[in-house]
Amino acid sequence: MSNSEMYRPRSSYFFAAAIYILCAGIAGQSFYTEGAQGVATTIAWCLFVAYAAHLGFVRPKVTFFDEGITITNPLKEITVGWGEIDDISARYSMYIQVAGEKIYAWAAQAPGRYHSRTVHASEVRGLKIPDLHNMRPGESPRNHSGQALALARIRFDAFQSSTDRGICSHRTEVNRNGLTALITLFAIACALSI
Repeated sequence: MSNSEMYRPRSSYFFAAAIYILCAGIAGQSFYTEGAQGVATTIAWCLFVAYAAHLGFVRPKVTFFDEGITITNPLKEITVGWGEIDDISARYSMYIQVAGEKIYAWAAQAPGRYHSRTVHASEVRGLKIPDLHNMRPGESPRNHSGQALALARIRFDAFQSSTDRGICSHRTEVNRNGLTALITLFAIACALSI
């Protein structure tokens, strides 16, 4: 991968940190209000929730590089070359369409449906949005999906106009370690609750 850039919203770190702090507070409070079994159960559930927050808020990202795009979701990482992509758009979040399949990026969530009404024409100059009045909320440059979408379209157009096109193979990797850890923490928490 040459000349890559990553997109991950900073707000996701704040959400994860809030959940970590909440879980730490609940676990700490259990030392004063619970017995040994209750403390172990509370800590197990807090670890499960904190790890789920890590997977849901910290792990998702979108990486753009000259040959293609990598979308990292909580339990999957998909890499696709620009030549294989049929469409790049946003509905509930930014997505790419490859051979009829839509691959959504968790890191680039779209706002509510009325968000596009607050966008001024000067904010979308150069983003290749044909009609400001028919703009989807996910295309707005003031939200995560719009920012990631603009970066993806710029890279896609650069690839289309380039004569020196690199090749990137389509691959999907499952986050087996993350899934195993999540299931293990859930099983431990359930076993301690009984």
